[in-house]
Amino acid sequence: MTGPTTIGPDVVVAGAARSGTSFLSALLATHPGIDPGAVKESNYFSREYDRGPAWYDSLYDARQPGLLRLDGSMSYTFAHFPEAIPRLANDAQPVVVYAVRHPITRLVSHFQLHRDYFTNEPAATLGEALTSSDVYSGASDYGRWWQALTEHLPAERLLLVPFPVLKADSRLVAGLVCEAIGLDPGLIGEPEDAGAHRNAVVAYRHPLVRVARRSVRRAGLYPWLRRTAGSERIRAVRSLLTRPVPAEQLADALASCSPEQLERLQRLYDDARLAMRTALVEQDQRRGLEWSAAWDEECPVVRLPGVPA
Repeated sequence: MTGPTTIGPDVVVAGAARSGTSFLSALLATHPGIDPGAVKESNYFSREYDRGPAWYDSLYDARQPGLLRLDGSMSYTFAHFPEAIPRLANDAQPVVVYAVRHPITRLVSHFQLHRDYFTNEPAATLGEALTSSDVYSGASDYGRWWQALTEHLPAERLLLVPFPVLKADSRLVAGLVCEAIGLDPGLIGEPEDAGAHRNAVVAYRHPLVRVARRSVRRAGLYPWLRRTAGSERIRAVRSLLTRPVPAEQLADALASCSPEQLERLQRLYDDARLAMRTALVEQDQRRGLEWSAAWDEECPVVRLPGVPA
């Protein structure tokens, strides 16, 4: 493997948000040949690009042979950052993992994360949120993002992963990523607190904790804090300061949507299901995998709850 010559990254877990990506990033970060950086989501090629390459470079250890950089920024496949993938491909040409989940279940989980954990979503219901923003529906427009990825990166540098495969055999997926970047899959470890990376939504136990978190982020102190305390210790503290939030059921979330919104969500589901099935069948043939069957189980041909047949 030829050593990297750019600031990187060398491997990117680019989405879709709420599809097992945090756990995959944590698993990859256990490999001694992978530098996960001071933060999991630098968002450099999306919202932080104006900070410049020196800032991005400072998030990682000094370049050395055999140590490759990982970036786990979900915002690279958000609708309000259409320039992120072209920038990423132009600057780095990394191996990119794109994980996909039932597009409407993913959308609901994404909404609940922003409402209950980040508390930057003022809408109380999904219907209200979809009226004011396309961030959730945009991230479920899988066909759009896969087309962008295939237009800017060669097929051998892309890995499309259905959520059921990632959930059932994350080590296989991580191993394929390591092979693609020239690292020994046998050196993958296990996150100390694997459960902390799973897909559950949590909320802070006290609003002052949320205020303190925002202050640290806005002051730019989080990379230093994560490096000093360590990612596992940070996650342990976070688990003490948060409480689980019951996942909102799909039917309950959709009940807040108007008939017009439900029809749009049905079209989004149908388009994403078909686009990913087509892409996975092609990938299966090229790589000798059988992942399209898992996608068919995840996303059968159905009408969403509340949408007339």
